[in-house]
Amino acid sequence: MSKFLTLSIAIWLLPFWLHAKAPISHPYYQQKLQKFKQMKKTELIFLGDSLTDYHNWRDFGPHHNAGIAGDTTDGLLYRLQYTLDKKPKTIVLMIGINDLLQGVPLQQVKETYAMLLDSLEGIEWLIILSTLPVTSIPQTVQINEDVIALNYFLKRSSKERGFIYVNLYNSFSNAHGGLFEKYTVDGVHLNDEGYRLWERLLKDRFEQIGIENSIKQKQLDNDDQPAKQ
Repeated sequence: MSKFLTLSIAIWLLPFWLHAKAPISHPYYQQKLQKFKQMKKTELIFLGDSLTDYHNWRDFGPHHNAGIAGDTTDGLLYRLQYTLDKKPKTIVLMIGINDLLQGVPLQQVKETYAMLLDSLEGIEWLIILSTLPVTSIPQTVQINEDVIALNYFLKRSSKERGFIYVNLYNSFSNAHGGLFEKYTVDGVHLNDEGYRLWERLLKDRFEQIGIENSIKQKQLDNDDQPAKQ
């Protein structure tokens, strides 16, 4: 973990300097909301925080990236209607790590997440991704323990509600319960190799339930339409 020793203090301070203001009031957050309002309706939406926001999901075909860096479960609940207005058929959701980095009690995160899931009941394919851990240092032990507990809650809730749970955690976590160094640039965010793994695991799940074929057929249908004169 030597290359992350110099980052350990920065990661521990991350909730304080990254979220000095509530995410909702941050200019970047408001800019993204305005962009979302202008987006056309789409069948596939990736919903989350910076882990979603910082990646181009083009290999999944036509989609809308509704990730906002720094977002939390509360923030997502606040802006969820903008997503629902796009009438998506499939939503891929990952949220929660910023709550834990900010010290939000685990029970509170679960309660807010449950409200999110209540609001998403009408989505045909709701894909709940497990929360990823952060790098393993003394200051993040409790955070990573809470990640495990949150993922258990998400897995159980998905089963009870008929949603699809995708376990990314097992592939990204090391023997100490932290994020594998080879998949991260700073102990929290992912590098290219990390996103390749994420995409592969998600595509495998899409294939299992038939979503990928549905997306490909939609693309073919659009390609077959005559061009407007």
